[in-house]
Amino acid sequence: MEQSIQRRGMKQPDEINIESPAMCRRARNVALLSAVVLAVCIAPVMAQELAGRDLRVFYQQNCLRCHGPDGSAVSAEGKKLRGQDFTDPDWQRDTRDDEMVRTILKGKFFGLAMPRFKGTLTGDEAQRMVAEIIRKSKKGKVIAPEGEKPYGK
Repeated sequence: MEQSIQRRGMKQPDEINIESPAMCRRARNVALLSAVVLAVCIAPVMAQELAGRDLRVFYQQNCLRCHGPDGSAVSAEGKKLRGQDFTDPDWQRDTRDDEMVRTILKGKFFGLAMPRFKGTLTGDEAQRMVAEIIRKSKKGKVIAPEGEKPYGK
């Protein structure tokens, strides 16, 4: 004998709606898949944009006043503002990259001695600034953007 089970008070769905658990899972999976595809597509573009940013332009706009066109801070304003001489071999030897990155991002003396650039530069860009500009600074060699001839040279 077969008895039918009656489900009293439970409404059987006539059609699938967004409130069903299966449909919610599908919608969540589609949203997750879309986010992953978007991230995979955007990541190379963002990395290329960061890698392509010429930090020498940033240096000229934000650092030149205190550190000078070549990083030596020998100008009258550089001396007055006590800009660090990046070309000093003793300073280069005694200062670690992570210290320089931290100073670039956090500034000095609450931003009064040197402004913070945390909102302007990423950690990777600050690291590139140290490796590609500060560490390669030479007295008399102007830090100029790619393709631009340094003035006076």
